[in-house]
Amino acid sequence: MKCLKIICMRNIKYFCRRHRTEIITLIAAIAGYCASYFFIKNPGYVFAISILITLVTTIVIIYSRAKEKDFYFLPLNNPSGKEDWIGHGTFQYDIVSNAYEITNSMSGFLFSKCITWSDYKLTFDFKILRSSFCIILRATNLSNYVMLQIFEYGIKTHIRINGMWQMWSPDEQRLTFNPNLSLDNWYKCFITCNKNSITIKINQSENIVFDRVWEIPSGFITYEWPTQRENDPHVFVPFPITLEYGTIGIRNNADEKGLVKNVLIEKIKN
Repeated sequence: MKCLKIICMRNIKYFCRRHRTEIITLIAAIAGYCASYFFIKNPGYVFAISILITLVTTIVIIYSRAKEKDFYFLPLNNPSGKEDWIGHGTFQYDIVSNAYEITNSMSGFLFSKCITWSDYKLTFDFKILRSSFCIILRATNLSNYVMLQIFEYGIKTHIRINGMWQMWSPDEQRLTFNPNLSLDNWYKCFITCNKNSITIKINQSENIVFDRVWEIPSGFITYEWPTQRENDPHVFVPFPITLEYGTIGIRNNADEKGLVKNVLIEKIKN
């Protein structure tokens, strides 16, 4: 009951933030009706108050619309939740879990509306159904991003540049879990991208099960370029790591399968 109340309050909060312009217009209209009612015998007062309310409301709405949006709340709890996501594979609504299921997605699905964001906070609920669940960060397109692959035993970190991968095991980056996560349990993940630091927190109910910081590597990543003939010399090509900004996304491929819902992304104001 308490959990349901919290979810309802959160949905109301982000509904109001998302539709603040419409709510401001409604309040202004109600104020105008009240002025007409209370000053019905003084048309001059009604006229002056209506002009003032209209002027103030117009200024507030213009400011509100001109200001860049600094958050997106994506419940992903209905079939229309995928409208602003782009990618390849299966990203579909699961009516039983009331969440979205991601499978067979080699490159992933990206949320298209914050492609230019740099530093942000990300919160989401996830469940690993099979193997792992992958969250994408700082994605400028489907070939360039940071990816965190969450297994039962830890997080495998990835960097993808021009479609090529560099990855590190959970042991290498000290991102192992103790105890392990459980398949089929829902967890809440909190991620903060601040410059090169990524803070990762995972909760189950009110209990913190993981809290760690991972630093995005800097410099270059060198890939071995494929050769056309077997005896050709090996060619190694360096690519700079330039992941200062980019949107979020989700990726599950091969035997990976997971669910996600209640995605919240908020810009960090510097």
